[in-house]
Amino acid sequence: MPFPQRVLDLAENRGLGEPVRAYDGGPAYRRAVTWLVLLGTAGVLLVLSSILYLVDGWYWLGGTGVVLAIGYLAGTGWILRAGGLRGRGRAFHLFEHGFVHTAGKSAEVCPWNALLSVTVSGVRRSAAHRRTDWRFTVARADGHRVSFGRELPGAREFGEIVTGEVTRRTVPRLLAAVEGGERVTVGPFAVDRDGVEKEGERVPWSEVGEVGIDNGMVFVRRADGAPGPSALAGGMPNAVAFAELCCGARDAARRPHSAFGSGGVSGSNSLDV
Repeated sequence: MPFPQRVLDLAENRGLGEPVRAYDGGPAYRRAVTWLVLLGTAGVLLVLSSILYLVDGWYWLGGTGVVLAIGYLAGTGWILRAGGLRGRGRAFHLFEHGFVHTAGKSAEVCPWNALLSVTVSGVRRSAAHRRTDWRFTVARADGHRVSFGRELPGAREFGEIVTGEVTRRTVPRLLAAVEGGERVTVGPFAVDRDGVEKEGERVPWSEVGEVGIDNGMVFVRRADGAPGPSALAGGMPNAVAFAELCCGARDAARRPHSAFGSGGVSGSNSLDV
């Protein structure tokens, strides 16, 4: 879809580069409204006609109408639960160096370098269909937050792009801080030259096996397979960056002649993310 001129002007003023793709919730919102009107109207009319049939003794017609009415009204409920109305007027316009979020007449520019963290949560709505609804919350350095999920077509693809861009910029900064002797805090975890820690449970780098995200959990697994500290991914900003940071710090600590662990960590130096 073509980018609105005001979006192109904002992006040019902030140096976002060339336009890439738009993720627009408007068409899905309009379709949802159309189906709500059609299904809701049909359901109400069927209820009224079924009552008249039942009063007049046409029980089979009344019963059939009730069943159909339940189906139509259930359809409206499904649309509402699916979040079809939450995308009204919202769109995310992706550029080379960031994105522009529009909601109605308002618009905000989010360059990649201005983003502080991304929090990702996923809810599986049906075990049978194994469908996961993803929601992303992006926080800027100035404290402003913007969230999007299933109401936005292509939400997962766009969320993964944003997560990748934030992670690519965050991990080198955090790893350099750890290598410089700082204690870095990411969510409930603390990372330093000696290892990773959460609520007093510390795992030295020599004992760290795998760090990753699985089934909605951020986990640290010991080299012998024993579980280490973990946290809910949906409540932890920059969970992906944390996993990559731990892998980088662990690998650095295991390199020959590594400076990790040689001088301890000063408790006065810390970096919260």
